[in-house]
Amino acid sequence: MTKPFEVKIEKLVYGGAGLGRVMGKVVFVPFSAPGDRLLVKPVEDKKNFIRAATSRLLEAGPCRRSPLCPHFERCGGCQWQHLEYPRQVDAKRQILEEIFHHRFPETRRLLINMRASPQEYEYRSRTRIQVRGSGSNVKVGFFRFQSHVIEDVAECPLLRLSLNQALRSIRDTQAKNSGNPDLQQLEVACSEEEGTWGSTEVESSLDEGISALSAAGGNHTEEAILRRRIGEFAYSLTPSTFFQANDFLIAELAAIVRELATCARPGPALDLFCGVGLFSLPLARQFENVVAVENSPVASRLCAMNAEAAGLSNIQTVCADVSAWMKAVGSIAPPAYTLIVLDPPRAGGGREVMNRIVEWAPESIIYVSCDPQTLCRDLALLPSRDYRIDHVEGLDLFPQTYHFETIVRLRRR
Repeated sequence: MTKPFEVKIEKLVYGGAGLGRVMGKVVFVPFSAPGDRLLVKPVEDKKNFIRAATSRLLEAGPCRRSPLCPHFERCGGCQWQHLEYPRQVDAKRQILEEIFHHRFPETRRLLINMRASPQEYEYRSRTRIQVRGSGSNVKVGFFRFQSHVIEDVAECPLLRLSLNQALRSIRDTQAKNSGNPDLQQLEVACSEEEGTWGSTEVESSLDEGISALSAAGGNHTEEAILRRRIGEFAYSLTPSTFFQANDFLIAELAAIVRELATCARPGPALDLFCGVGLFSLPLARQFENVVAVENSPVASRLCAMNAEAAGLSNIQTVCADVSAWMKAVGSIAPPAYTLIVLDPPRAGGGREVMNRIVEWAPESIIYVSCDPQTLCRDLALLPSRDYRIDHVEGLDLFPQTYHFETIVRLRRR
């Protein structure tokens, strides 16, 4: 099909597009809304689906609104600014529910909730900024939608005040030719409590993960240390270390994990991909001891510092690749953990990690994930005869985008 055609959008799908149907094929249209009647132009026509772009909005769906950001639809950071926020939350709940009901039919008996963010804008305390050029030709912003072209952005409505200050400062530095002329990517994070921010240069080959420590905010030769208070604990972190981005749901996320962990006996606990210890510290109040495993030397060191600052002597920090560490430890004898918590990057834990968890047979597993597809792939590796899913919950840590966080608890049968 090459000619424009009309389609009505039924619902939103993971990835951000709206879904419609025409002549027996599914049609995916980005930046569309449920109830929209659109004239669209095919971009990709496959056997079972068509990807299309909107040529004209014929009739707007009931949940449409005007996007706040003038860069919306060009900048690739947001997909749903044109949707009323309650509709975004409901769409994410439906997506999470459909994914789990399809992959794990036993979860149909569970109530699957999606917690909304208290703020739909100005919530992000960390981001990755793209930089190209210097002087009068400098561009500072984010990748355009499905592109590696830079959308020059003066201000982003998703960022906290300090991060927008950072955006302006980085632009000014590059415009004055006083920065690195070869700079391309920066991880930037802030602490609104302190009113400070820091940045770290990222290797251009990295799409995600831990940044290379090759630059920092201000005139420092090392990374800026940012301090955050989450619940009863104070955390030190850096721009390169992973920490949840939504300032208004981090405490709630940590509290949910802590509450879900109460089902396990207070014996030894294991926190995999622990970062700077967001979950390790509260778990140490409940469990005999906590082994916190993290492959980033910077994050692992900060986790140990955060534990010491909290007066917690029952946290053992291990700086190692999670899979390699589990293989080495498990080669002697399966350790006896009553609880295993894992919060891996978007790529998930992977087969080796999940197989080791099965061998170690903890009473309870809590899996925190930012990608429901890799989450379900990993959970499918846990035999249903051994573990049952008894809690699935989403948190909208990423308003205006299709992304969300999921917490799943499994208990040994």
